[in-house]
Amino acid sequence: MRRWFERLGRVLPNLHLTVNHISVKGWPWHTTVFAQWDGIATLLNGDASYVNRGLHVFTLRWGRVYALEEFYDSQAAARGLAAQAAAGLEEAVAEPIVG
Repeated sequence: MRRWFERLGRVLPNLHLTVNHISVKGWPWHTTVFAQWDGIATLLNGDASYVNRGLHVFTLRWGRVYALEEFYDSQAAARGLAAQAAAGLEEAVAEPIVG
């Protein structure tokens, strides 16, 4: 996750995330966390219209992330990444981080 967030910071350096709601359910050995968020950014081409909304569902085991599911507007993300790449930021269209 660290590598993913580091790349996010490089690709959308002025992304502003607002966490609107967090819900936690379960016991320490199996906890589910729902985090609903809104994200906005100005792209390198000066376009200030990047907006995305999403939900992350974390499964924790004894306080450590065991699984993560992401739900967001993938088309808005693709358009924003394409605009960043067109402005010269090649990492915006790099292969996904896995593992």
